Amino acid sequence: MVLVRRKKVLLHDLPPSIASNDAQNNPDAPQDVYYINETGEIFVDYESYAARMTFYKMNIFSCEVTGKGGLDFFQALKSEQSEATVAHARFPDQLKAAVLRAVQWQIVGRLDHLVEAVYDRFKDRYFKGEKVYIDIQGDRYLARIVKVFPPRNLKLPPSTTPLKLKLKLSGNSPLSTSMAQNGSTEPSTDAPNLKPPSKYKPSPSQRVARSYPGSPFNNYVPEASSPLSRPVDDGGSDVDAKNLPPVPPLIQPEPHAVGSNMKLSLEESIRLDDPAAYFYSVQLISEGETESITRTGTPDPEGNGGSQWAGTEMEVTCATMSRDRLGFNKALLKRFLKDSLDRSTAVASPWIVKEALAEKYGIETQMPHEVKLGVEGVKKADHEKRKKIWEEREGPPSKKQKKAHAEEAKAKELERQRELELEAEAEKVLQAKLKAAVKKKPVRYPTEDLDVKMSDRERKSGKPVARPMWSCDVPFESSFESFLMVWNFLVSFGRALNLSPFTLDELEHAIRHNDPQVSCLLIAEIHYALMTLIRERPFTRHAAVMSLLDLKTSIEEDGDNAPKDEHEREEDWQVEIDELLKTIANSGSKWESTMLKEKDGREGWEVMLVGFLKDYATCATFPRLRQVLTYLHYEAQPGDGDDGVVQPCHPADAYPVLPVEDKIAILVFLCEQAVTCKGIRTALEIAETDLTDLRKEKIEVNRERKRLQEEINAANASAPTDTEANGTNGANGTENGKPGESNGDADMSMDGGASDADSERQNDASSDVASEAGWSSRAPSTTRQISNPSLNPTPKTIAHAKERALAREKAAEAKAAQAEHRRMDEELAKLDKRLEAIERDFRKTMGMARSRPLGKDRFYHRLWWFDGYGAAGLLGSNGGVTYGTGRIFIQGPSEIDRELLQGREDQSELASRIETEGPLLASNEWACYSDPEEVEKLVAWFNLRGTREFQLDKSLKTWWDYIIPGMKKRMVDLASAQKPVDPSSRRSSRKSDLCREPYMMWTNKFLKNNSNGTK
Repeated sequence: MVLVRRKKVLLHDLPPSIASNDAQNNPDAPQDVYYINETGEIFVDYESYAARMTFYKMNIFSCEVTGKGGLDFFQALKSEQSEATVAHARFPDQLKAAVLRAVQWQIVGRLDHLVEAVYDRFKDRYFKGEKVYIDIQGDRYLARIVKVFPPRNLKLPPSTTPLKLKLKLSGNSPLSTSMAQNGSTEPSTDAPNLKPPSKYKPSPSQRVARSYPGSPFNNYVPEASSPLSRPVDDGGSDVDAKNLPPVPPLIQPEPHAVGSNMKLSLEESIRLDDPAAYFYSVQLISEGETESITRTGTPDPEGNGGSQWAGTEMEVTCATMSRDRLGFNKALLKRFLKDSLDRSTAVASPWIVKEALAEKYGIETQMPHEVKLGVEGVKKADHEKRKKIWEEREGPPSKKQKKAHAEEAKAKELERQRELELEAEAEKVLQAKLKAAVKKKPVRYPTEDLDVKMSDRERKSGKPVARPMWSCDVPFESSFESFLMVWNFLVSFGRALNLSPFTLDELEHAIRHNDPQVSCLLIAEIHYALMTLIRERPFTRHAAVMSLLDLKTSIEEDGDNAPKDEHEREEDWQVEIDELLKTIANSGSKWESTMLKEKDGREGWEVMLVGFLKDYATCATFPRLRQVLTYLHYEAQPGDGDDGVVQPCHPADAYPVLPVEDKIAILVFLCEQAVTCKGIRTALEIAETDLTDLRKEKIEVNRERKRLQEEINAANASAPTDTEANGTNGANGTENGKPGESNGDADMSMDGGASDADSERQNDASSDVASEAGWSSRAPSTTRQISNPSLNPTPKTIAHAKERALAREKAAEAKAAQAEHRRMDEELAKLDKRLEAIERDFRKTMGMARSRPLGKDRFYHRLWWFDGYGAAGLLGSNGGVTYGTGRIFIQGPSEIDRELLQGREDQSELASRIETEGPLLASNEWACYSDPEEVEKLVAWFNLRGTREFQLDKSLKTWWDYIIPGMKKRMVDLASAQKPVDPSSRRSSRKSDLCREPYMMWTNKFLKNNSNGTK
């Protein structure tokens, strides 16, 4: 059995809804359930099933047989099953039924003791069909037991019910007559002609075992007590029975039926059913033989060992027999019993054979009455033993003690009832308090967004209730997601494709460009760059032609019943496939070796595109293949009637008027083919390396910034102390309008305690006084005194000069500290700018691998901002903020998020909130915010107590300084590009106006230093 924490794993019972009588009596009412095949457990709900499977998959189980731990339930179960299979395979089949029948209902405390008892009982007892080794004259031979002969004097225990006896009696025999008269199963001693078996020894010529000439068993003669030791004559006929003593008919009970009875002691079982008295008729077999040998022919004379005597029959006893040690030993017997038996945890519980094995071997599964009495007796004896031990320890109670015990028990019962009443009352009070606490329990924020309600205080403060309305005017509507994916791929891998970045608006107008007279360089460069990258990959020549031929075959086979292509539109017109194939046969040949010049505007890229589609596209990978090739080689001209005329045309003239959906489909197919190219893979590998370097650099910059911030905080913390000290000194020096008086007196009173610094300051002060009096410091002191003896420095002037020198020193220190503080602030600002640059580079590099939304709002709408990915940075060459999309896009909730919304219990409240706060978008529906004011209103609408909107607001604030300026710059660019066009202007004027559009003025700056772009 599988163990968990040394205890057996208990399985779940059958659910009440299934175990009920109604479910059993009404089998026609199906019910969906969850079933665990390994354990047979059934669950009616997924939560309980998942919880049980989670428990089973924890690595806390152990195999009881092998002792292996740290396994999950299924691994431990598999280990036990494999070990049980090995144990059952090795253990002799002939012993299984006898051993299991012997141990059924045995009351033994430990399994080891039961194993010892069973091993002692069966080690010398053999059964029919077993493979054994025979020891004859020092050699061992493999044999199979053919028949077992119990001893003739087998005695049944007096208290045992007579066993099943196989009587070989004739109807008129004296023994049968005597037994019938006595009503006994034992032979009567008064029967006539009934004598004990004779003790004669047969002559050497008398043998019962079949042998062959030259056999080593020719000299082996069975004992006289053997049932086969009957004399025969030389001719093989029986000896006359009249010359032999009378032999009674044999009573043949079940072999070892008495000896295997575990109710008897080992000594008594040997006395009543001695295993040494049994005789076994065995047949020698060769090694590896699985079936018994019944032939009596002459063995192979060239055989070796025991195989040459295969088929020889002989009679032996247990003294010369032995089993294979790998098939019968105590360890294997313990594993077999451990896997076959079960026992309750109650005291004196008997060992019980498992139901499946009991049914297989015909063992009784109902506990006999005497066993029940024995179990109850053991339990009662154990109880009496414990009671006796307690009485011996405490002594027999007196009458007074009995009366005191009774009163004490009565008092305890009253006390217990009183306590139960008090507990019930306390429980009622506690439940009331819990209900009140649940109502008043504060919510910990942030929490689930839809659980957050707007408070009255927020309404009064003017917080918007409804979300600002978004704009559903996104480019190409149903194809917008594919269009957005194409732009993101081209911009992210601009360096690998040698394409300068361009805005989403520029790509939109380039795709919408439909003037065949004016070529669009942006579209030409995009297609040429992608095809140049893809042609390094292997391809199948004319793959599209083969696919179209297969399509033609399927159409011809289906005929009118052919299903309509799901990608075919009503406005599509087609030509026959044969005609189309003739037209494109020579179009785009050797496109993979064609080099187009940038200065010529990549002229001829449309033909190159046709060759690319012929070699890479099929109807399976590019469903619009037939329609696109038709549009690129034919144009519809209006006719006289309702039907138009289809005429061939050049792909360069047909591409500009191609439907925008097909243009986007071509770009999507090109991007899908380019993803697996070497250039893209190399760019992704470099991006992963750059991301690792950026992470390391960010850690180092943050560590340096933290150290610098600690220094600034320490300097700021010491600044108030210095100011306070300066203020104190100033107050002392200017008291009563006599600056330096107190300091001067203090200095003059400290004659011998002045330090070296004070001496220097005093000398400086003297020099200052002398300078003010017009003395020269270089002149001798005697000359100064003689020239002006009245201007000798006084203590007051010295103290004043000393104070000024100290003030100058402190001013210099303050200036140095201020310069140091300014330096640290500048370094901190540099580190902050470096962190911003790292974040921008991280976003630019991370966007190449995957794009992530800014977050989700309360209704699971996903907000996207695609600027700053790949080659398109957030800052221009002049350091100003630039943009790629210049908008915030909103995508509807995913299918999983919609299931979460639909799974909420408050559906009516949710519907009311959606109606009040704003509508929901469909899963594949997109919208956008292009006005900065609308984005600011959206941020004001967020409730930061919700988890999702809290993270969304955090992400927006991180890039706020780039989102809003980028949106404003886009609005300025759109306003400058929108100029009124005079309808009466000439064509040349319209052409010049078209060339001045932003998407027409785009140039590929990455080709300047690249040789691939041939000019």
